[in-house]
This record gives sequence, structure tokens and C-alpha cells, in this order.
Amino acid sequence: MSTSGGGGRRLRQRVVWGALTAVAGTAAAVVVAVPFGAAGDDRQDGDPGASASSPAPGAPGTPGAPGAGGPGAGEPGSAPLPAGSTGTGSDPLTPDEERRAEELALAGDRTLRTESEGVRGREGVPQLVNTELADSSVSAGDRRIAEVYFYDYARDTLVLKSVDLGSGEVVDTVESTGAQPPPAAPESAAAADLLVASPLGAGLRQDYRAATGEELTGAEQLQVQGMTYTARPGDSGGLQRCGEHRCVRLFTRVADGPWIDTRDYVIDLSERKVHHA
Repeated sequence: MSTSGGGGRRLRQRVVWGALTAVAGTAAAVVVAVPFGAAGDDRQDGDPGASASSPAPGAPGTPGAPGAGGPGAGEPGSAPLPAGSTGTGSDPLTPDEERRAEELALAGDRTLRTESEGVRGREGVPQLVNTELADSSVSAGDRRIAEVYFYDYARDTLVLKSVDLGSGEVVDTVESTGAQPPPAAPESAAAADLLVASPLGAGLRQDYRAATGEELTGAEQLQVQGMTYTARPGDSGGLQRCGEHRCVRLFTRVADGPWIDTRDYVIDLSERKVHHA
């Protein structure tokens, strides 16, 4: 398993995703120019680490589940993709290529398939964070390399799998602790659920009731966009572990309605706790 060299440098470069700063403003209904779905993959709404239209890769009863070997006949990604479902050169990955890369990334890693956890704590399913085409220096010529990012909440570890879509092989694996890319859609939703259920979410629930006349019970009633939070000098009360832990700050909006300012709160997804920033 590679943990340094070119793969390590790429991983560190990618983690500039997480180097975002909070947007200033104090109004409760502040407009923040953060597009929904800008980080992560909206296909994951539902079970963490899974496409909404298919079972999670490696789940029991699916190809590549525990006990299966590497890619082969009948295993994930083994069959050629249909004509027109693949890109060429530096084209972004197609949805079919993304799915194939994600399946291949897990198919040969029994430990990741069976011992990892996603954001909801489901054992054996790491959290899918992002899938993208590798840098052009890696994906030279006709060779298309997909980079698949998982976050393993069991170990607070970011796992990068580089997959050669032509050969179906995982050509590199890089693991890193303290690397925090922006949260995927399911992670932001999980953070919102924790905030809604927390005593610290009383203001959010009150503002939602004032805006809609209804009670707020879960993230599905909101539009949320998350950004990672890393500990700052002087942080205490649990915030000092953010960075080692996966922590998220939310921009929250009533579905098709006004914004509700929740930036005073940081949700530690690793410990499933809400902190006042």
C-alpha cells in the first residue's frame, strides 16, 4: 500500500478542497454564494457511500462483496462499459465511469469493504467522498485513471484509490490522516440531522418554525451545504480535535425558502457531537 511519493503529493494537493474560509455575515437570512452539490456527489443522497440507484459497493449480496477476490468474471467493473458511456482524453468521467471506478476501488480491498464505516456508522461501507479523473500527467494519452476518495470513519482516514479504467486495476492506494476534503452530500445531511436533534439546534428549529409554520425534524426539510472545519489556535471544548476528526460547518436554508444562519456551530461527524464555535 502506497503512503508516500507521487500519490501522497496528489493527495495533499487535493486537500486544498478543505482550505475554505467561513463567509462573513451576521443576518439570520444571509445569502451565501455556495452552490449546493459543489462538493461530493449528489448521487449519494440516501445510504452513505452508495449511489441512490444501486446498493453500496461491497454490500452483502452484491458483486465484490466480502469473500470475493479481485476483478474477474462477474465482478464489479469486469464487463466493458457500453459504447458511448466512456469519455476520452481529459474529458470528465462519465457517470458510468464513476460507478465502475467506485466498484473497482472496493472490489480488491477486503479490509476496506469489511471493516470500514461511513458517516452513519454502517460497518463495512466507507463513505464515498468524491470521484474524478486524475491529473493529465497521470491520465496521459488514452489511459484514463480515476481517483476515488473514501473516508473511513472507523479510523478517521482518507483513502485515495487510483483506478485504471482500461485494465480494471487499482494502480495506487494512498491513505492519510488529517486530510479533510469538503464533505459529500450525505455527510452534510448527517451533520444537519445531528444539529436538528441537538439542544444547540433550538435556534434552527425555532427559525424554521417561524419561516414555515411547521416543526423541523430532519435534514430532508432543508437545503444544506457543508464545508470542513479545522481546529484553530485557542479552540477548546472538543473543537481542538477538528482536523484529526471530520468536522463540518453548515450553510442552511429552508427548502426553496430563506437562509437560516447556522455558522456558529461545528458538527464533529467522527464523534457525532455538535459544538458551539
